[in-house]
Amino acid sequence: MLALVVSLAGNALLWRASKRAEEGARRAETRARDAERRVAALPGRGVFLTQDDIELLKRAGLTEPVDQLRSDLSAHGSVLPMKGVTGGTMGFYDRDEVILLPGRYVYAPAEDGHYLVHAVLRYDVEPGGKIRWRLLDASRD
Repeated sequence: MLALVVSLAGNALLWRASKRAEEGARRAETRARDAERRVAALPGRGVFLTQDDIELLKRAGLTEPVDQLRSDLSAHGSVLPMKGVTGGTMGFYDRDEVILLPGRYVYAPAEDGHYLVHAVLRYDVEPGGKIRWRLLDASRD
């Protein structure tokens, strides 16, 4: 009888501990979702250009450098050496994930709906605002 009481008490303690752990995990997930929402709402997310970089780009002919660089890159999936598979077309589709770095460098994820490619590029802006892209490195994830 004593063994049964001890067993029931042990099970009750384990059940209570698991419920506390579940509640802690739920609170952690909620905090993580809130943090992701706050980061996503930050202005200039993924933009590490200095004010001098922005001014140089404007003098080269870009009126809205961040938007124009991201939009222009989305039209240049052809710089990628990887071709799409199973009917997919490899390209830069998620402009919000493009990271603009100082020195005219860019990190940009690309995909074809089946696999992800990490790409590092460099750009030049010619007079009049024409953007030329050069792939420095790309690797399939």
